[in-house]
Order: sequence, then structure tokens, then C-alpha cells
Amino acid sequence: MARKPMVTRTIKVTQACVLCLDIEQGEPCTKEVTLSRTYKNDETLLKAAKAAVDTDTLKAVSISKSWVEEKLLGMPEDFFIAHATDIVRRKPDAEIPKQPRDPQ
Repeated sequence: MARKPMVTRTIKVTQACVLCLDIEQGEPCTKEVTLSRTYKNDETLLKAAKAAVDTDTLKAVSISKSWVEEKLLGMPEDFFIAHATDIVRRKPDAEIPKQPRDPQ
């Protein structure tokens, strides 16, 4: 079976152990979250973790520990084409010719 072409991307993600409070039970718990990008301090990391974790009954309180991992992610090329959105370039690329040139 032939390999399918893949679209790949290497990205940095932040893994964090978030101390949370279950307000219905009145008990603390720990949730591990994966967030895209890196964060400059725990304050900005907690803000992003709250957006991912907070519900009506569960609230993120503080960051216990965090670390950055580099991940290689990919998907089949046909899946990418089916689900990707077109992006308009801000300025045209001068290096890419519109039509192939005749070699002389």
C-alpha cells in the first residue's frame, strides 16, 4: 500500500497541571490541559487555562506545574484540502512567476 501524502506541522504546546475547585462538591481537583503556543508567565497561562477548563461547576484556581513540548502533527493531504480555508496573500510574491518561462 502506497503512503498517502501528508501535511505536517511542528508546533510548541504548553502542558499544564491546573488546580481547580469543584464548587458543587467543595473539593479541589487537578486537571491536565494542553494549550497551543507558549506563555510568558503563569498569569497568562492561567487565563488561557480558565478559558479551556472553567464551567458552571468547575473553576481553575492556579497552575501547579507547566512544561513546553514540541509536537509533530499531521493529516492526510486530501483531508486538509477539504477542510482548509483559503487565505488571501497581503502582497504578491515577486519570486513566483505567473507562467513558466521558456529556458534559453
